[in-house]
Amino acid sequence: MAVIQFQAFFTFEQSTYHGGTNFGRTAGGPFITTSYNYDAPIDEYGLIRQPKYGHLKELHKAIKLCELALLSADPSETSLGTYAKAQVFSSESGGCVAFLSNYNPTSAARVTFNSMHYSLPPWSISILPDCKNVVFNTATVGVQTSQKQMLPTNSKLLSWETFSEDISSDDDDSTITVVGLMEHLNVTRDTRQNELKI
Repeated sequence: MAVIQFQAFFTFEQSTYHGGTNFGRTAGGPFITTSYNYDAPIDEYGLIRQPKYGHLKELHKAIKLCELALLSADPSETSLGTYAKAQVFSSESGGCVAFLSNYNPTSAARVTFNSMHYSLPPWSISILPDCKNVVFNTATVGVQTSQKQMLPTNSKLLSWETFSEDISSDDDDSTITVVGLMEHLNVTRDTRQNELKI
């Protein structure tokens, strides 16, 4: 889970970065297939979802440029208008990072910061890793949207197979006693090679 907190007015949380599907015992129960995708930037098949993937990639790159100042300074906050403010991280080594925010949900803001003019889209944050140049804005998507196209292949399809699981116990005693740790496969006896040996 990736969490980036912008001191300006919100926390960004990306709970699922790569979707996936679990089958069999790893799904949490018999006859259950779990798919946890929820519009992740990388879907369960490993395919990139644009523009979300590219937008997050650019955000991470911008935050990485700000790393030294963010980790070595506390922010100072300056009002830039009714709905706009600047949070500035200035380190002792001379590093400076600014987050210019416009938390008006419907109107853009034109602000002046460090004697320079900036246009902030509605409900957005601009990241300035040098306190001068905007390298990222949360409302501006600079990545093209792509459409997936599935094409047939000449690969041989596999047929479905079923297996019966032996759920009986060797001695009809369901109590397990062991000195030390046991891992899941040994306890559930999912395969013959991982059978419980006590």
